[in-house]
Amino acid sequence: MEIANRLNQNPFIGFLLRALSFYLIWQIIYDLILHPDGRLDEFLSLSVIYISKIVLTFLGWTVHTYERIIWIEGTQGLEIVNGCNALKLMVLYSGFIICFGNEFKEKLRFLVIGIAMIYLLNAIRIILFNLAILYFKQYWDIFHEFSPFLFFYPFILWLWYKWTLVGIKNHDIRSFYGSSLS
Repeated sequence: MEIANRLNQNPFIGFLLRALSFYLIWQIIYDLILHPDGRLDEFLSLSVIYISKIVLTFLGWTVHTYERIIWIEGTQGLEIVNGCNALKLMVLYSGFIICFGNEFKEKLRFLVIGIAMIYLLNAIRIILFNLAILYFKQYWDIFHEFSPFLFFYPFILWLWYKWTLVGIKNHDIRSFYGSSLS
């Protein structure tokens, strides 16, 4: 009984339990429904390819696409597989926002803005991947390997930081989770 009371009073443990629950629920939904269906992954991949093609064409390059592959004329194709469509990062970002307190209206605002920005950052990343293949092919592996650290992680960490500030601003930090910080 004492252990259960201490767990309920510790906001960090509460956050971890909510995060674990979120992760398990997401994995079940994704593995059993979304991944076999394939439409969400396909939409994210194809729409990013479409946006990238529009931007690159507008900037003057001749761009070709075939299914999930995009390339600037004269270069090799770049395939946008499920792991590169930013869905995992959108879910990771969302999990923190959902699990870390605050009001529903604020959560919804941060979720919509954050997911939209991650999506746009991924489109920019795909555009730059194509330009890297065109101009810096010898550095492609390095650029691909480190691109999440340049494009996504700093932005997501900044948004999480802003999210915690919203929570602190809107609530007394001691009552943020309805309990003390001890």
